[in-house]
Amino acid sequence: MCGWRWTGGAVAVLAAGAAAAVAAALAAGRRLPVEHVSGGGLDLAQPPGAVWEVLTDVELFPAWRPDVSRVERLPATAAGLARWCEYGRHGHTVYEVLESEAPHRLVTGIADPDLPYGGTWTFVLTGAGGGCTLTVTERGEVYQPLYRAVSHYVTGEGAAVHRFLAALAHRMSPA
Repeated sequence: MCGWRWTGGAVAVLAAGAAAAVAAALAAGRRLPVEHVSGGGLDLAQPPGAVWEVLTDVELFPAWRPDVSRVERLPATAAGLARWCEYGRHGHTVYEVLESEAPHRLVTGIADPDLPYGGTWTFVLTGAGGGCTLTVTERGEVYQPLYRAVSHYVTGEGAAVHRFLAALAHRMSPA
């Protein structure tokens, strides 16, 4: 019987600790702004047009982006711009092209109002010698305080951009 009391007590202590941690994360998240801006860049050996093709061929994302398991093309926006749904281990997200100036500027945005986050990614390709420089700017919004705290303190707001750039660098590297 002593073992049962000890186990029950340990569970109670762990539950209380977990509740306190969640409460602290919620409080921290409430103090953080909903909006954030993060980004990164990459120098590539390929010209802007070649990189543009990779950035806009959404059906091939699963071949080079480890966080995307499949993509479903959706009907275009009223303006005729592309829409698609990306599926991965954390669920799915609908995206749409908001601006497209091939091969130099692309703005995509999350088009799912039911998610706990939203925002846009702006891709700018600048020719440099025979290659180009890609700059990605994320203008994100995290609506729920707990997600804001995790994004800010655990994963970092720029983590998705850096994972994307690492995958693209691998995809564009010479074979």
